Amino acid sequence: MATSNTVERVAGGEQARDRVALLAIFSIPVIWGIGFPLTHNAVAEVDPGLYAFARSLVALVALLPLALPGALRANRRTLLGGIVLGLFSALNIISQSYALHYLSSASTAFCVTMSIAFIPFVMAAMGQGWPSKMDLASVGVGIVGALIVLGPQLDGISVGYLWGGLAAFAIATTISVIGKLTSGPPASGGPGASGEVDRLTLGFFQVLFGTLALLYFPFQRDLEPLTHTKVWIAVVFMGVMSTALAIYLQTRFQRRVGSARTSVIFNLDLVFASLFGLVNREALALSQILGGAVIFLASMLESTRDAVAKLARRTRGAKESPVRDAP
Repeated sequence: MATSNTVERVAGGEQARDRVALLAIFSIPVIWGIGFPLTHNAVAEVDPGLYAFARSLVALVALLPLALPGALRANRRTLLGGIVLGLFSALNIISQSYALHYLSSASTAFCVTMSIAFIPFVMAAMGQGWPSKMDLASVGVGIVGALIVLGPQLDGISVGYLWGGLAAFAIATTISVIGKLTSGPPASGGPGASGEVDRLTLGFFQVLFGTLALLYFPFQRDLEPLTHTKVWIAVVFMGVMSTALAIYLQTRFQRRVGSARTSVIFNLDLVFASLFGLVNREALALSQILGGAVIFLASMLESTRDAVAKLARRTRGAKESPVRDAP
């Protein structure tokens, strides 16, 4: 009996940690959704490349106090992983900044959601295998939702969509790389333990090398626009919340949620970008509301299946249990 109770407590603890991880991953597209209209307004006044550098620099400063001790003891795997992630992080940030220079918040978010179409191929190329049937079903439903949201409202095809496609590819690759590097348990011996990757240190190196990759822009662009109110507000929010905090949450909790499911959840940034875009006086159509509901369904498909299966098991158990007459 004691053993059974112990197993139940362990299972309950794991489920609680799974819920915390899911909520943490869900919070990221909310933060990103707020950032889309902020960035859209900012890049109307500042060069998108300079904006991307400033955002990344703020994120680096925000992470430095927390990550520096681990960074000084980091192993080779964490360092190399940070370099790769930094390059794709820089590509993502600058691509989104330029996309928002040409497109609306919702249209750019639509491009970004297409990262889910890249995920199965990137995962397979990295030796992570194909996603499960449920993950693929979630991806399919998510794509349908994205098409419903903006299908009839896409702006004329422009260079903005090329930048948006690059951002989608960068996000898909980042998700897959993080999934591969953090698939094992946390290092028990600290950040430098026998090839294990410390997740906070990995996120710090991602931002560090991403910032270095964007160093070209502050030397080639006029810095004065960074002093404009709407620009520096966007830079601070995007640096601290959309970059530093989002990277910390993703590197810490994605392992429990899974790469494919994380990609589907990230699709919700299209929903929140549309909602916050409405606050920014951008139009919100009925198709966006319906498509957003479909994307939300896609992100919850696995949880819904598990809840239905659990309810079915309880129902069967209740029917099979013998009913005893009262003495």
